[in-house]
Amino acid sequence: MLYCSCGQPTITLMSEDADKRAIDDLSKQAQEASSATMATLIRARRDQIRAEITAEQEIEKALKKSMASLLDTIEQAVQATGPASIINASDDELLDLLIAGGLGEAIDDLTTQQSKIQTSVNKVLTAIEPDLDLSSLALSVDELSAQNIEDIFEGVIVPSIKQNIRDSLRDLEVNVPLNTVMSNLQLQMNRSQGRQLTVIKTKISQYGRGLTAMASAVAELDHYLYTGPRDGITRDFCRALVNLVVDEKQMTKLNNGQGLAVKTSGGGYNCRHSWSPVTESFMQAANLTKAKSSDISKANKGGKQ
Repeated sequence: MLYCSCGQPTITLMSEDADKRAIDDLSKQAQEASSATMATLIRARRDQIRAEITAEQEIEKALKKSMASLLDTIEQAVQATGPASIINASDDELLDLLIAGGLGEAIDDLTTQQSKIQTSVNKVLTAIEPDLDLSSLALSVDELSAQNIEDIFEGVIVPSIKQNIRDSLRDLEVNVPLNTVMSNLQLQMNRSQGRQLTVIKTKISQYGRGLTAMASAVAELDHYLYTGPRDGITRDFCRALVNLVVDEKQMTKLNNGQGLAVKTSGGGYNCRHSWSPVTESFMQAANLTKAKSSDISKANKGGKQ
């Protein structure tokens, strides 16, 4: 479950429903766009969301596969050497267990999907400025990709699993049967996986926005168009900004109410919106409107709800 295509906390939808609504809405926006230039940008942004969704789905499948294998490995290790060897395992040792259990495939999948996200981001940027040269970003992009993978696997997944293992296996010390302990561990892992996926989805979206922010800095662009779905499950914060342009100064005044940087996190957790740096010529060609101070205030008010 997630809360919506943009994370509205009062509405619960299955992830697939929210994703479909986001893509359908962007397709509709492209059809209704006031210019061919804007339609091209919206379609490119829709394709970026599709790439992000695929990355999330691949991670979820790989996690389920690796968790099943990890549980078998843990049970065998406990039977062979006792629970202490697992309880006291380091993060690196647990990561090795996870990789052996199938997480290595997940890392490879995410690397591939991030490359596709990069391609889709490039399409968004070239829709805005066809002559934009991003060759100088190659090394920085590689570093950002590697950091995002590390943040997801070593920063989100491993610590959560390690805590679940410690909490569950300590029951063996008070003579709880091994099969009961393993059943409880599986239950704990299933429960925590939903929280992990929420953070992972956000980090995957942040990766795309991070690429965009890097490109805007290289191109020395300081105006940003907010693009994304405008359906019934969109946050009030995001609804106030969709298809408006904000400048760098206005960006610093925005607050999504979730403690996350607006430039790289949009409306916050599970958000499907993004910033596209725009040139003056693109703004004119696409008939874009610049946000007023009242729009910024309205967005911030929505972020507090």
